[in-house]
Amino acid sequence: MKRKGKLLSCCLASTLLFSAIPMYVSAESNYGKVRVTVENHTLSMENGAAWEGVLLDEWVELGADSDGISVLVDALNHHSMTQQGAESAYITEINGLSAEDGGSMGGWMVTLDNWITDEMISAYTVSSGKLENGDELRFIYSCAWGADIGYDWSGTDTSLSAITFSDGELTPSFTPDNRSYTLTLEENTDAVTVSPAAVNLAYRVKTYKNTYTPAEAGTDFKLSESIPVSDGDVIIIGVANEAWMSYVPDGVSESVYQITINQPAAQVDTDVQQTESLIAAIGEVNTSGKPLIERARAAYDALSEEQQSQVSNYDILLRAESDYAALTAGSDDSVPTVSELRTAYAASVPAVLGFGSEWDMITLARFGLVTDTLKNGYVKSVKETLDTIGSSKLSSTRSTTNAGVVAALTALGADASDFYGYDLTEPLGDIEYVTKQGINGAVYALIALDCGKYQLKNSPEIRQKLISAILAAQQTDNGWTIDPESTSDADVTAMAVTALAPYYTSDQTVKDAVDKALVFLSDNQNDDGQFASYGSYDSESCAQVLIALTSLGIDPYEDPRFIKNGHNAYDGLMRFYHADNNGFAHLTNGDSNAISTYQAYSAVCALYRYENHLTAFYNMDDTSLEVYSSAAREPDNSSKPDSSETAGQASAPVSEKSDTADQTQQSSVSEAGASENNTVNTGESSFAVAFLMMSVLSACAAVLALRRTKEQ
Repeated sequence: MKRKGKLLSCCLASTLLFSAIPMYVSAESNYGKVRVTVENHTLSMENGAAWEGVLLDEWVELGADSDGISVLVDALNHHSMTQQGAESAYITEINGLSAEDGGSMGGWMVTLDNWITDEMISAYTVSSGKLENGDELRFIYSCAWGADIGYDWSGTDTSLSAITFSDGELTPSFTPDNRSYTLTLEENTDAVTVSPAAVNLAYRVKTYKNTYTPAEAGTDFKLSESIPVSDGDVIIIGVANEAWMSYVPDGVSESVYQITINQPAAQVDTDVQQTESLIAAIGEVNTSGKPLIERARAAYDALSEEQQSQVSNYDILLRAESDYAALTAGSDDSVPTVSELRTAYAASVPAVLGFGSEWDMITLARFGLVTDTLKNGYVKSVKETLDTIGSSKLSSTRSTTNAGVVAALTALGADASDFYGYDLTEPLGDIEYVTKQGINGAVYALIALDCGKYQLKNSPEIRQKLISAILAAQQTDNGWTIDPESTSDADVTAMAVTALAPYYTSDQTVKDAVDKALVFLSDNQNDDGQFASYGSYDSESCAQVLIALTSLGIDPYEDPRFIKNGHNAYDGLMRFYHADNNGFAHLTNGDSNAISTYQAYSAVCALYRYENHLTAFYNMDDTSLEVYSSAAREPDNSSKPDSSETAGQASAPVSEKSDTADQTQQSSVSEAGASENNTVNTGESSFAVAFLMMSVLSACAAVLALRRTKEQ
């Protein structure tokens, strides 16, 4: 079989990993789930694409009859998106972006776990064992038969281009020709996630521990799978083994890399220590404390009898279980308070969050829940990403990427204008660059600059330019929208109001525009207290309105403009709440998902700050900023490619509407608590790479025709 012929019959997706948090289509199945992403980074909208960026990224439930095409169809159907060609296993169009749009060499392609398969993707089925739980399929648009995304059908290079680890320091620094390394982990780190990327996506990559068994199916580790490790273990990564591929060209030699784990001896029994931390994190028992209690109980039950005898605070766990049972006896799962939801949120995030988790970092910081571990891990990840890119501009097309990181660093107390020598605010001074994303870019640039009162020496007039751009985009119905040709929606209108809030009392033009927008929002509220965007009442719109109202100092509970039939905006938001996992749904009749959940918790944080007479969610005057410099901190010797974009980036700045995904390394324990399998996680950092978009898309409604895409 010639690879060019195969290329035309397959779909393609490269190995970039995206952060943002995947959404689960439905409940657990016996077959597990696979990750499906749909992306276009090669054909711009200016050159005729119907959309660009990441269209969706989520985990899809497998069934007995699932294959590499059906899971794509399931994911698209979940968002009411279109496709053509599934019935013939040759995808020609996804949501309006067709093969011919990119010219004679344009088309959709797909990778399975970072590899462009050498069979039709429909041949990868659950029944054949070729499609398994944890697999990742990335559908991506190519304008050059894959050459523009790292695929060379005739190439013979089987080396890796990079290896990314969730933890530890690799020595020596990675180079494709070196096959032997040492990974030094911090004390008590007992697992890592490995993300290898091949130079040529034509060759499959698999990861093993201690024993290299390419011929034995199921002995490798998936990309998002955590690998338990201890001192002396060896991570083995193979590229282009014949056992994995039906076709390997003559002259192609397999490459094998070995990474030896160096781990300092633990000074304490970490299992006992972690269990005690989980019990301590329970705190005062309330009706939303079930996840914390269950997590602590599961950790304790997993210990040996000897270890259980060493847990010093087991009596607290017993008392908490008793108190919770008494609280919920005969309960109808009443709506939790803002303070109770704050506790639930603390239990729903991983112990470590990296670049791409901006929304969670902002919310945690503004809740007052950031630990040193979370802060240091995020700061380190951002620095490593900047060093890899070698530029303060994180994306050549998406200013919201910079805006989100600026806001997150500021919330953590880091000066984003002088961060290890990088000025992340400087790109936001280019109005032409910022407004490439339309109203979304202007809104988040203004929010980012204002949250730290940043002054741009080279662009002293940038604030007025941004304000003018936002005001100019206000529609005749007094609201805002991503698509100027459509009617306004509550989601975008509330975001614009939030950005303009700091100028409400000092600029009459701004005040007039905001007052009109408040009338629009009030008229847009239904009798349940909810708000609509694109014809659907959704949680994201409720969340953004709550943030906007508190930014203006408006009482969401008492202001008569925002109370309908006795219900306020918080009542409206809580109609999307799922008590079983402390998550939020996009629509009232839907399942909870990560996108809706972390937007909702940001609104809850805004309310928490309002109730406690603290500064508004984005008003970070209460935060002192520290300059991070290489001279004062451990240097980073990462290489700096000559590129303003880095493969493997994705995330979203603050509250945006693009379904990009996030990263998914989850740790079971943190000072604030850890996530459990049935809890919607509001942030993830498993890939420790990747992020070019920060996204918080109003789930289904936001992706319609991609008119509402708001990438970071």
